[in-house]
Amino acid sequence: MTTVQDILTFLEGFTPPALAESWDNVGLLCGDRMQAVTNVLCALDVTEAVVAEAAEKGAQLIVAHHPAIFTSVSRVTTDDATGRILRLAIKHDIALICMHTNADCAEGGVNDALASALFLTGIENMEAGENGLLGRVGDLPREMQPREFALYVKECLRAGGVRFCDGGEPIRRVAVGGGACGKLMDYAIAKGADAFVIGDCSYDLMQRAQSLGLTLVDAGHFPTENPVAAVFADRISAAFPQVDAEVSERHADCIQFV
Repeated sequence: MTTVQDILTFLEGFTPPALAESWDNVGLLCGDRMQAVTNVLCALDVTEAVVAEAAEKGAQLIVAHHPAIFTSVSRVTTDDATGRILRLAIKHDIALICMHTNADCAEGGVNDALASALFLTGIENMEAGENGLLGRVGDLPREMQPREFALYVKECLRAGGVRFCDGGEPIRRVAVGGGACGKLMDYAIAKGADAFVIGDCSYDLMQRAQSLGLTLVDAGHFPTENPVAAVFADRISAAFPQVDAEVSERHADCIQFV
């Protein structure tokens, strides 16, 4: 019998909690450690739709990237999304495991999955973050011009759209930081990156990147981090052949383009 704790122990071996940033909240956030698990649903976020999908599929566990409980929770009611999510998970006896910045830093985690999705080679650690393990840098299959590269990122990540600034130079070496990693720009430049792919980029960061000759591509928070859901599912399936682990079919980017 495979338990929630068995899968948690396995995931913590892959994404050690010690790698998480000091402000983060990772691990088992809801549920019974000793509950038997035969079905796992993996997603970027624990949303109401994801919990409902897990219940319909008979999953006893959801493994996600973003913490279901992040800021202080003083009550669990139907008045807000967090309360509704937790109530629904508890009602259906579904445990919630969330691996956030520890999965960003882990070898084979979020940033390696992003680099792989862009088909980068010679991948190296960008050496950012509290523990020097955030971000990755690698080489494109071939040199590209900035606009061509932005379209390439959009296609590879199946993003609804991307925003970018043209750094004015051909691109071969690329840095990646899944999610809101604009503050890591200097690390990307120090590693010789011609372009930096992130999500949730502000206007001032675009201006600064362009002034430094760096092509900055904002491909969105969801597209840059969602590849890790398949990583979770694949690794759990390989480690626990008796457990059915799959990626949510309902979870999608909440941001749309017109």
